[in-house]
Amino acid sequence: MSRFGRLALVLLAAVLIGAPALAQTVKIGFAPPVYDTLDYFGQFAAGFQEELTRRGVDFDFIARASTAEANVQQQLDIVDDLITLGVDYIIVGPIDYFAIVPALQAANEAGIPIIVINHIAIHPEESDVDVLAYSGYFHEEGGEVTARWALDNLLSAGDQVGLMFAEPGNQISEQRVGTAKDIWVEAGIEIAFEHYAYWEQARAFDATERLVLAHPDIKAIYAGNSAMAMGTAVALDGMGRSDIAVFGYGAVPPELDMIWEGLIKGAIFRDSQSSGRYVAEAVDNHLNGRPVEKQYPLDMLMVASREDVLTKVPVGALQLMENWPEIEAELAKRDN
Repeated sequence: MSRFGRLALVLLAAVLIGAPALAQTVKIGFAPPVYDTLDYFGQFAAGFQEELTRRGVDFDFIARASTAEANVQQQLDIVDDLITLGVDYIIVGPIDYFAIVPALQAANEAGIPIIVINHIAIHPEESDVDVLAYSGYFHEEGGEVTARWALDNLLSAGDQVGLMFAEPGNQISEQRVGTAKDIWVEAGIEIAFEHYAYWEQARAFDATERLVLAHPDIKAIYAGNSAMAMGTAVALDGMGRSDIAVFGYGAVPPELDMIWEGLIKGAIFRDSQSSGRYVAEAVDNHLNGRPVEKQYPLDMLMVASREDVLTKVPVGALQLMENWPEIEAELAKRDN
């Protein structure tokens, strides 16, 4: 090769070495228990995608949810499918915090970073999983906030309450509702009934009428998620039992509408869009070799009045409510 040929190759190599790598589309798999634009996980996805776009990340977002929120095996299969698809990251909202461990281990073996949402507790060392980051909260904290708010504002020793759990043995349900139960029992509150509605609005609706007929003196029903709380509230409204307070957990926009309208007494609000932005930050940092926080916590706020709706809930969530026009007018008055 001539001296000029060798020089040309050296110059070409220098150009290639100095050039930035071509941008690649990042494939992100999302495996929530349920997926609806108005629920916690739908709002998480909205915040996540908006923030990744703002940060200039080119990505494909693949979301697959179980057909039923209690179907642990289906969620395990979904994570396995995402691994087979060769995604670059997997975000999972576990139906069961410990039952999801085999799927997390499989992702580890495939070299795919995992992010767990709707939980802030790090899996114990014996679980043998490596999770890039957690974003969420302690579910029992929401149960405690609910129980103590009710004691301060509604319940007294001797009052009766009903409890709506998910399926028997569900860890999240036990943390949320079981924590409140323990606090109330210690305070002298009588537990009139405990029912399993499998996170479903229809099951809670169907059970409420017969449970209330059997226990007509109950003062409140605490349901462990938004769907069960809304089913309970609709049933009570149809029975003309507005005297029975309903407590939910999640404060998604349709549930906030019921709080605004007085059908639900109160619910724990978690800003899932903020969680989405935190996780987008974690992915962007990881892609660019920057440090990633292990835990991104969310505040647990009790929303129990129109005033709370106006002052505790971000406008982005309020805009999804059916009552937004009235709320927007109220906010405008305050700004003036």
